[in-house]
Amino acid sequence: MVTKLLHTRYRVQDLERTERFYREVLGLEEVRRHESPRGSKLVFFKAPGTEELIEICQYDASGPVVVGPDLTH
Repeated sequence: MVTKLLHTRYRVQDLERTERFYREVLGLEEVRRHESPRGSKLVFFKAPGTEELIEICQYDASGPVVVGPDLTH
């Protein structure tokens, strides 16, 4: 049985624009940020009163972020 989720990761093309949206529009709190040894830029957010983190990742070396036509939500 799953009792807790650690985090959910989203890879984005524009980290600064995305983090502004999560902070200013959604009202999420940034809890930490760092750059991984391979060069991924990571920013972690959480909603007030929750423990689950949303990890926003920009990793330019993996190519552009492509959203397929079958993405519905």
